Amino acid sequence: MVENSQSARNGGDGADEALAMLRAMVKIADSTVAEVTAQLTLTQFRALVIITERKPPVIMGRVAEELAMNPSSVTRACDRLVQLELVQRARNPLNKRETLLAPTASGREIVARVNRQRRTMLREVLDRMDPAARSAAVEAFARFAEAAGSAED
Repeated sequence: MVENSQSARNGGDGADEALAMLRAMVKIADSTVAEVTAQLTLTQFRALVIITERKPPVIMGRVAEELAMNPSSVTRACDRLVQLELVQRARNPLNKRETLLAPTASGREIVARVNRQRRTMLREVLDRMDPAARSAAVEAFARFAEAAGSAED
């Protein structure tokens, strides 16, 4: 295996290649959110994904925790989602200090559309790779997701 000079200079640990892949993935993530819904920021969309993919209702604090953001920032992001009628918000009747969030049908549809668009774009990139490289990449994606702890709950 031949290492490129940048990788060799940085210890050949693969971090530079992973960073390049991460940048490509972020570009896809940003463009698909912008294409499907120009009215949401990436943070608002990430909050919508968490609310949509967890068993509703979701406590606002959990959204803040999963986004690794302070609660007031998540409250502002969720305010926008409520304003756009993508999320419903209610006080927890069992704990008045907690806010419960649940996706609307429109919110679920936006997440589904973005995910469809992302899959399309990822397939297009994978289709440009030779079969052996594509197979290796798919295996690497699965192992990386598992190691990073991002497998679905």
